[in-house]
Amino acid sequence: MPRSRPSSLPGRILARLVLMTLGVALGVVLFTPWAKIWASALTRLDAGLPAVGLAWSGIDRDGPFGFRLRDFTISVAQTPGRLHFHHAYVSMGLSPLATVRLDTGGPQCSLEVFSNGVFDFEGDLDLTYLLGDSDLKGVVRASGSLFLPAGARLPRNGWVDVRSAQLVLPGNKVIEDLAFTAEITNENMAVRDFSMRLPLNYKSAGTAVLDPDNLFRTRFDLKGDMTVGREVFPYEMHGTLADAVW
Repeated sequence: MPRSRPSSLPGRILARLVLMTLGVALGVVLFTPWAKIWASALTRLDAGLPAVGLAWSGIDRDGPFGFRLRDFTISVAQTPGRLHFHHAYVSMGLSPLATVRLDTGGPQCSLEVFSNGVFDFEGDLDLTYLLGDSDLKGVVRASGSLFLPAGARLPRNGWVDVRSAQLVLPGNKVIEDLAFTAEITNENMAVRDFSMRLPLNYKSAGTAVLDPDNLFRTRFDLKGDMTVGREVFPYEMHGTLADAVW
């Protein structure tokens, strides 16, 4: 007796279901207005940060898992100037929740944001481009990890490390071989290392108190050693960040 072949109907039905599902998914990806969705999400984020202002000229390369912001700027209330990024590439995920690649006209810095409020960052920042018309110029290498829960004005804890071969401050004051490492707990900062080679050869440690309304009013107290020729002697520095920069 000839064997009866099994019906291929279930297989055809399953194949059609798979194709229909793929078609629907492809249609959602292609025709959903992702740029409007991401713009709405960013607007809500901006509204939830009263001390921070976010602005951008447009959104492109948008999709369900990421987008690119053009001419992205960040301003902080009561703090002069603003941060200007040529592009900000945002990729969404689970852990980290978002990865942001910031382009400052060439040098780039990456930022990873986690759902628990932790964000890590590392990379180069071109202050000449980043701050626009500011008198503060140069490239810094920045890295760190901060815990900033929802509603907090300052990080609960974390650390930062900033280094630069050369910075130009207002008044054409030049700093070379700058290094700064600190740990943060709320408004208190423990400065583990603050050193430079020029305009004075100085190495120190100390404390600082962050001002959440104006970072340039942050007060610091440093104790260290200054080297002049072959002579080394103690030297203390006190004041505000504004005093040190301007």
